[in-house]
Amino acid sequence: MNTYPDFSHHNYQIVRELGRNREGGRISYLAECIDNQQQVVIKQFRFVQENASWQGFKIYEREIQILQTINHPRIPRYLDSFETDDGFCMVQEYRDAPSLATKKSFTPHEIKLITVSILEILADLQDRIPPIIHRDIKPENILVDRDRQAYLIDFGLARVNSQDMAMSSVVAGTPGFMPPEELFNRPLSTASDLYSVGATAIALLTNTSSSNLSNLIDDNYQFQFSHLLTGINPDFVDWLTKMVAPNLKDRFANAQEALVELQPIDITGMTTLKLSEPKNQHNKNSLVTAGLAFMGTVLIMLSIFSNLKPATETSVVKQPDTNQTQKSLTEEQQWFKSIKSRCNSVEVITAMRNTTYPQTPKGVGYAASCYALAGRLDLADRVIQKLPENQRVYAAAVVFDIGHPVADSGDDRSAGPIMELVLRYWADNYMALYHAGMSAYVLDDYAQATTHLQEFLRIYQRQDGWTNKAKNALSRMEQGIPADESFSIHH
Repeated sequence: MNTYPDFSHHNYQIVRELGRNREGGRISYLAECIDNQQQVVIKQFRFVQENASWQGFKIYEREIQILQTINHPRIPRYLDSFETDDGFCMVQEYRDAPSLATKKSFTPHEIKLITVSILEILADLQDRIPPIIHRDIKPENILVDRDRQAYLIDFGLARVNSQDMAMSSVVAGTPGFMPPEELFNRPLSTASDLYSVGATAIALLTNTSSSNLSNLIDDNYQFQFSHLLTGINPDFVDWLTKMVAPNLKDRFANAQEALVELQPIDITGMTTLKLSEPKNQHNKNSLVTAGLAFMGTVLIMLSIFSNLKPATETSVVKQPDTNQTQKSLTEEQQWFKSIKSRCNSVEVITAMRNTTYPQTPKGVGYAASCYALAGRLDLADRVIQKLPENQRVYAAAVVFDIGHPVADSGDDRSAGPIMELVLRYWADNYMALYHAGMSAYVLDDYAQATTHLQEFLRIYQRQDGWTNKAKNALSRMEQGIPADESFSIHH
């Protein structure tokens, strides 16, 4: 028997509880309008609730004031409000979309779509006169539907430009997502919300919970996150770094400017490699690894590979900005785009025979990816083998980027061999280890699955959804439990 409050005399019937806000006395319910069965969200503030405060009630009042001025398709509308014997309720439009906090991970491409969607909402809010600053953007306050379209909720901490200074003088928001100017009670600007958007993207990319995100910020208020990424375009890393710059003057000025810079970036178009000591014969004495340790070797490599400039181990990864590099990358991407539709088992041999792929490590990676997507892993491997030993890891990185969506889609028979090919030349790619291990488990190769998942846990060494699933899979295999539908392999 539930103990939900009875709102029938206000024409609403509660269906279930949605959540409790960190501010004492604030509870959200999914409800139906009795007259027309329209689903709505009812946010209740109870004065008698333990820890309830007048500030919590003012937040509700503030949210209503803000929402009454907004008519945006991806901001749930304010519908109604009413008083109760012990408090106050606000009724809002319901969206059938979970918050970002409820899903453990997204692919890099999905994260870009979500980020673009959030920025589009902010661009509209900031284009108003005066502009609206949300002040509490985080995964819990962003809903995402099946098309990865975002909806922004919880405007209780929002403020309108420079107005309401008394209220904004109180530090508000969530640690890790609050810009430094908020922490120090300094003036906010349209760049303030951008910091929170960037922090949200970092949380999603690194699979870091909201409560732990502040652990990625050093004593100088700089985010340290690039070492946790693999297969991400350095352009996107640079863009994120600018979004979360401690000084708001170093960020983009507003959401529209950030959006314009983000849209043309292919999030996995150029891979940022984090390489460690090779673990197999293909990578022994690799100049790539030595280059990360010794700047002199890096310079030698840069002079040899004028079209490829691997990242050094710095806190911020920079993409080469020469016109020559950009031109060669565009050529490789265009080549793969032109042939991708023929990367299937029927057409691939003829297609590859009738075209010439760019003769660079990245071009070789795209050629190998075409063969891999067609299921011809033997030919993919043969193409990579033509490269000098110390360049093969770069081709493998491209194969990983192209093959990762296959793994995310759940096609284990295709994804497993592709990830095995990646690991042949990039042995410490923890996501390749994870997907190869999970695919082997699904295909009942417990020995291979165990080897890969144990190595994944050894390298990754973080507690999140990936490690939990890897440990669960290892435990199930020890008990002889197959990977049936009751076990969620992919995330």
